Amino acid sequence: MLTVAQAFEQFMQNLELQVGEEREAKRQERNVFEAMCRHLRPRESILSGSYGRNTAIRPLHDIDLFLIFTAAASGTGEAVGPEAFLKRVKQALEQEFRGKQARLQNRSVNIEFSGTGIGFDVVPALEEPQRPGIYWIPDVRKGEWIQSNPRKHIEACDAANARAAQRLKPLTKAIKRWNQLQGKPVPSFLLEVMAYTGIDSFQPDGRLSVYAQGMAHLYQFLSEHIMEQWPEPAGLGPPVNGGVGQANLLQGQQRLSGASRNATRALELERVGDMAGANALWRELLGTDYPVR
Repeated sequence: MLTVAQAFEQFMQNLELQVGEEREAKRQERNVFEAMCRHLRPRESILSGSYGRNTAIRPLHDIDLFLIFTAAASGTGEAVGPEAFLKRVKQALEQEFRGKQARLQNRSVNIEFSGTGIGFDVVPALEEPQRPGIYWIPDVRKGEWIQSNPRKHIEACDAANARAAQRLKPLTKAIKRWNQLQGKPVPSFLLEVMAYTGIDSFQPDGRLSVYAQGMAHLYQFLSEHIMEQWPEPAGLGPPVNGGVGQANLLQGQQRLSGASRNATRALELERVGDMAGANALWRELLGTDYPVR
């Protein structure tokens, strides 16, 4: 019989990307960037999103590829709107990868590669000429360019993880798996950003599994604060929950509250030595990647 601590260690390993996934992702990233260089001449690329922050979970699906351009129309100097620029990216991808259907999204263009199932959300970005590190990305729904800086997102994630003795990223991945099993009522990035703050008030008891306690703490924190406004980590773009509907937030709050109650019950069972009962509850919350034997 596994202890809760042992089960969580195995569970966290089960969420990690496999070597083959990492290798294939990097190979395809190079292919996409080189293809875009042949058509639109971006200056550089940044692997952003959860993959760039090392909070992605397996199986790996979409990777955010942030492409930095120095001119609004890929070198022509001609200003274009956000949707028109995304359409140029879509056209370039489809010209380069024959037979692939790229999909226009609000702030990116998605293209998926068969065989691996790995796709890329290609985000075109224009760097602010007088402010290095400030990038403008398209927002089709708003009909305008908004500011962002994925490097600042990575820095915020790394800093929070360091404050949590390197435990935040594994906990974030576990929360993302739970959210995935719930049908993603709220965006994973919102939960992750909230966890940057929530982890600061975490004080583990050495007699119980640290990861189990961290999960219980985050469930409670997230359920109590999800209705608040959460600024974008770089302090540039709109709030992270700005585009999330009230109904989704309420549904997320309800499910987080239920998860918090179950996690608290699991800690009580672990405290009295009922490892089987505690692990069974955690498996209900976290799915079959969580081992019980």
